[in-house]
Amino acid sequence: MFSMARKSALAVVVAALLWTPDASAVELSDGERSALASGKTVKKPLPASGRDGFFGGSGYALIDAPVDEVWAAIADWGSYNKMFPKTVAVREVARRGDTSLIYMEQGHQLLSVVYHVEVARDPAKKMLSFDLVMDKPHDIDDTRGYWRLFPQADGKTLVAYVVAVRVPMGVVNLLGDSMCRRFAKALLEVPGSLKEWMEGPNGNRYRTLSARR
Repeated sequence: MFSMARKSALAVVVAALLWTPDASAVELSDGERSALASGKTVKKPLPASGRDGFFGGSGYALIDAPVDEVWAAIADWGSYNKMFPKTVAVREVARRGDTSLIYMEQGHQLLSVVYHVEVARDPAKKMLSFDLVMDKPHDIDDTRGYWRLFPQADGKTLVAYVVAVRVPMGVVNLLGDSMCRRFAKALLEVPGSLKEWMEGPNGNRYRTLSARR
């Protein structure tokens, strides 16, 4: 591990409310499955999201691409600033086996936050989990979560993105209620941005990678 990052209350929230160890644990209603099939992103915010600097929940998208291609995309750090809105820069600082130290800069030119996360890959489960590295520079109080990919019988991939973030109240007050609501919505829209990226011309690079394996 790159850091002995201390556990926090946010870690408990993620473990208790967000963890989905098996495909069967992804509970979606018929309406939500219909929404996914029609190309929409399903967003499930946690009840406490938006209060006292806490934001979190889960987002789902059905991507018309095989799981190996989507797996390659979520580890394509150099494309994150084009793949996801309000992402300024992402780069891998160090790597040891299936664990990477990742530098993140998000926001925009007037207000951006910098932090580092430790990312662990589980290729067998197609799970990529992340948590804040406390002993590296960080402008947010905490963030934890994971990506989980579920291959579908028709060759598509169900993407689950689960995240919890705690933002300093100074930043919350600076943003205001309207911007915070937009942030909460955008946070769970991340799988939809991945879907748009994968199903457009940018997805070709991952099809090429898969063909070489």
